Amino acid sequence: MNPRPTIRKNGPSDLPPWLVRAERLLVEAVRSVRLLGAVVPRNAQQERSRILAALEAGQVVSPRWSYARTDHTLLRQALARAAQRLGAEPHPLAQLYAARTRELEVEAALSTEAGTAVLGALARARFRSLNAHTAGEATVLARKWIAEGHEALANLDPAEAGQVLTRSDDPVPGSLLTRMREEVSRLGLPFAVVVQPSLSALAATGERHILIAAGRMTRPEDVERTVMHEVEAHAIPRARAALARLAIFQIGTARGIDDQEGLALLLEERGNFLQPRRKRELAARHLAVEAMDGGATFADALSALVKEHGLPPSEAVLVAERAFRGGDGTSPGLGRERIYLEAFLRVREHLARKPTDEGILTSGQVSLDAIAVLGPLVRKGRPTEPPPAASP
Repeated sequence: MNPRPTIRKNGPSDLPPWLVRAERLLVEAVRSVRLLGAVVPRNAQQERSRILAALEAGQVVSPRWSYARTDHTLLRQALARAAQRLGAEPHPLAQLYAARTRELEVEAALSTEAGTAVLGALARARFRSLNAHTAGEATVLARKWIAEGHEALANLDPAEAGQVLTRSDDPVPGSLLTRMREEVSRLGLPFAVVVQPSLSALAATGERHILIAAGRMTRPEDVERTVMHEVEAHAIPRARAALARLAIFQIGTARGIDDQEGLALLLEERGNFLQPRRKRELAARHLAVEAMDGGATFADALSALVKEHGLPPSEAVLVAERAFRGGDGTSPGLGRERIYLEAFLRVREHLARKPTDEGILTSGQVSLDAIAVLGPLVRKGRPTEPPPAASP
């Protein structure tokens, strides 16, 4: 097990004026934009039920999502000016801040354009593949995993098929809500665990909250995997970043959130959580986004998930919703799911060569590309699950 890192703290006098100004703006931008919240339809739960009922009745249906858009025009202008100023600074840290500033400008635009035909092109700019070879490997892996999942689940052992399911938000022992609260309390993490009915994922971690989906039937393996995923890969690094002197660990570096998802899947692999059902889910998301990028509508992708890939209708609706969220079901949506398998392959290959870099990746929302600059600011602490206590 790699030691958990702590962040070296510098005195206020060590921060140059350009850095202080940049951090103030970017902290405010991160709190204002909240991209994933902006692309969740206000009527997600109702539409999910309507679409599933239509699908089970053999009808072709498109979503009628509505969004609460926010005009970030002034913020985008401020971010554009800041990116230009930071880009002119010679310090390597300034270049990290400049890259994240440009990324936040795109995310602000995405939040503003939720539900419009413009969102798809912006989303491709934000979540584009970084390497054509890795992108190809991710597609090959997705096709392999969905075939494996289809075969394994078709030959499922009757004992596993009859496994007892628990509602995700039931306040009972063993539910996802209860287990997440237990783990957060055990580690002393500064997060409230709350139920979010519109959530398409089983869980999601924000700045101060871990959100749990409502009414989802979960297996014990789903519960334990999701708790590990959100706590180890997201909540602990966020809590650790809050203790850092530099806000870049909290703000995140460009592509830092993406590589964090890759690390989360690597942790799932280590914990033996990448079982056929989970592989099929991840592969289906990837392939749904590829279909969307190829011109498929929501209805097209949904049909393919059921007829070609063998997903149950209830699961297919959730996968298609995640791929097309932020869109209108006809034009492309956010398509953030394209990053997961690519980041998984990228992070796994990097840490196989440089295992000690994991301590830097788990110090905040840090990308692989930022390790060289941020590595000297991270020192190794004693192995411990929760982040170190703040100094009085």
